[in-house]
Amino acid sequence: MPRLPTTARRLAALAAALLLSAMPLDAAEFHFAGPAPTRNFQPIQLIFLNLPFESAATIEPGGVSLLVQTAEINEIATTSGAINSTLKFESNRTAFGVRYGLFDRWEIGLDMPFISRYGGFLDPAINWVEELFGAVNPERKLFPDNTFGDFSVVRGSTVLFDAGEETFQPGDLSFSIKHALRLPPAWPLLALRAAIKAPTGDASEVNGSGKPDFGAGIAADYRVFDRMMLYMNVDLIYPLGPITPGDLTLNPFVTESFAVHFAFTRNFSMMVHQATYSSPFHGTGVRLLDATAVELGFGLSLAFSPFFNAQLLGIQNVNGVEQAADFTLFLSLAYQRWARSTGLPPLDESPPIPTGLPPVSAPPPVPPPAPASS
Repeated sequence: MPRLPTTARRLAALAAALLLSAMPLDAAEFHFAGPAPTRNFQPIQLIFLNLPFESAATIEPGGVSLLVQTAEINEIATTSGAINSTLKFESNRTAFGVRYGLFDRWEIGLDMPFISRYGGFLDPAINWVEELFGAVNPERKLFPDNTFGDFSVVRGSTVLFDAGEETFQPGDLSFSIKHALRLPPAWPLLALRAAIKAPTGDASEVNGSGKPDFGAGIAADYRVFDRMMLYMNVDLIYPLGPITPGDLTLNPFVTESFAVHFAFTRNFSMMVHQATYSSPFHGTGVRLLDATAVELGFGLSLAFSPFFNAQLLGIQNVNGVEQAADFTLFLSLAYQRWARSTGLPPLDESPPIPTGLPPVSAPPPVPPPAPASS
């Protein structure tokens, strides 16, 4: 077959490129930008505080980092029975954030999200992938591609959630603080963190919960070897309720995120993310609200240390489309021209040139040779 040699040559070229990229470099020469700052992007869960996935490293005192994150969230789920619901649309959540190094190993942050809902553009690509793997979601055949179907969740005659199309409407503002612990160098880098959410979003349009939330957790980074970094976050969130016209009471919920980053080159890494999100809802009888979501993400990270990094991640639900978004495409950009992480060694810096050394004196004169004795 004529295609086989061509395919074999391409695979050999790819293998050679990967082998060349694996040439040894010092550990400090690999720059990892930290995990992609993902969270639970299911459209109803967006109204609650979720501490974004992040590194345990903090920026230096007085440093400033600017963040822009955008997630394109494809959602399709229907339920019938005690609760009737229809969710068919795409959401875009774009968040602008800032981080400031307050003291040594202390960092504070602010994040402001904006929500849009519309028909979207991801349906044809998702349909193609599902057909390729024989895992077609039959609910997709109920709606034309790239259309806003509905956003409605009703229990009996009580409307729990009802919203229409939105264009860049503000969500709930959140404030965060993080403290990196001082541990022996051989230990993983650990940090404690906490956050509070202010109800700045319109709850009637499902852009916020209408109540503040509180959260706290721990972040950990560990460098397995020069080219591989591990990241993990575990957080507990306490949402205030009840919410919605149905007076839904809320429980504290837990989020867990784990990621492996492998560096192919100095600034280019592959990311594999896993996340588990429990739900603050309970006792509703539908997975859409009560169930725990499990997701996997695969992506790439490009870091121009120490100033700019970009990360692109595709996130797929693992245990169902009701409790999780069907698919999310996530892009994160960070510009930190005025900041440097205190958790990673500096890159590409030459040792300082010593100053204040005494001047070099002239060599002592060489005495003439002694005359030869007779």
